[in-house]
Amino acid sequence: MNAPLRYREVDALRGFALFGVLLVNLYSFGADSMAWDEPFNRAFWQIKHVFFESKFWGLFSLLFGISFWLQTRLALQPWRLLRRYGALLLFGCCHALLFEGDILMLYAEFGVLLLLMHKCSTRVLVVIATALLLIFPFAHYSMPERGFSDSASTVAEARQWLEEDREDGLYSTGSLDEIIAEHASYLPEIPWQDYQWPDSGWAVFALFLLGFCFAREGGLQRFTQRPERIFKAGCWMFLLGLSAMAIEGWMTQALGYRVFGDTASGGGTQLMGDLVFLFGTLLLTAAWFCLMHSFATRCSEWWLVRALETVGRMSLTTYLSQTLIFTTLFYGYGLGWAYWLGPAAVTGLAVAIFVVQMLLAKVWFNYFLVGPVEWLWRLATDLRPPALRAMPGQGLGP
Repeated sequence: MNAPLRYREVDALRGFALFGVLLVNLYSFGADSMAWDEPFNRAFWQIKHVFFESKFWGLFSLLFGISFWLQTRLALQPWRLLRRYGALLLFGCCHALLFEGDILMLYAEFGVLLLLMHKCSTRVLVVIATALLLIFPFAHYSMPERGFSDSASTVAEARQWLEEDREDGLYSTGSLDEIIAEHASYLPEIPWQDYQWPDSGWAVFALFLLGFCFAREGGLQRFTQRPERIFKAGCWMFLLGLSAMAIEGWMTQALGYRVFGDTASGGGTQLMGDLVFLFGTLLLTAAWFCLMHSFATRCSEWWLVRALETVGRMSLTTYLSQTLIFTTLFYGYGLGWAYWLGPAAVTGLAVAIFVVQMLLAKVWFNYFLVGPVEWLWRLATDLRPPALRAMPGQGLGP
């Protein structure tokens, strides 16, 4: 079976999204705490919250929907796609044993649902996606209790929590066996269980649907033909998205609103804040898509664009290797950095890791046609080994 025609802009976008996913994942090891209240660290936290948090898993989810369209337009047999998602689910289960923030299981589960629904009209799918996106704010409004909140109420309490996590937290002191045993108790992923949160499984599926509809209606071709117009549209969406995030920030400071914590006033304030955050997140996700697509189209031969393409072409390998790297750095059986690094340090670490990954990906594609995990994924999908080594002059090139 021939591989689908690659869109270089989509590969570059996927590589860019992987950087944002990496950055947000690194913050989950203590850098999200309000204990880091110095202005320098708070500035980096604000950058993460406004520009990256919830925006990059959204961007990655849009791209998954687009990739689904690239697969289905070849009239692939449903059983082949089911094997593809079965293998992805297996990768996700193995990955989740190390890191509780796995997204592969969710993608595999919703990939099967998308396979069942993809022949519906675009209008129907867009209506369904809109309804799914609105589940989070209205479910949170009607049922504000979301279980245990990991957001401290004061800086002093946050510092105490950090100190306790350093001394006896699972990631600080636990062995590899203990971490795997803890994570195994949550397998497999239940896609609907977090419906009251902004990064719920239903929101992920909604963006799958929107990405699929965008590609099916010829969006990729139109974006490639009009990069200047797309860039201007992206700038306007960026400004509107930042305005919404500014309102969300004001509500946080003035009204006690917390998108990932408990809102002090609750009720209408909570609903309004959630809607504003959702609106800003969607606008900024779309803005990143437009701006980076335009950049990749107009500057296709720039080193950065080509480097992002290489990472995007081996996105599964990149994503899994990121986890191997940062768990080795943060977990107690490795260097034990969990809960010791603040926002500024974590941001710098994310940049360093991703630069190394771009360089390694470039070297890899000088000799091979696909990433190592992608090779295994194609083997599980097609039940025959695909070509791996590149012939002279057949690699991705400089």
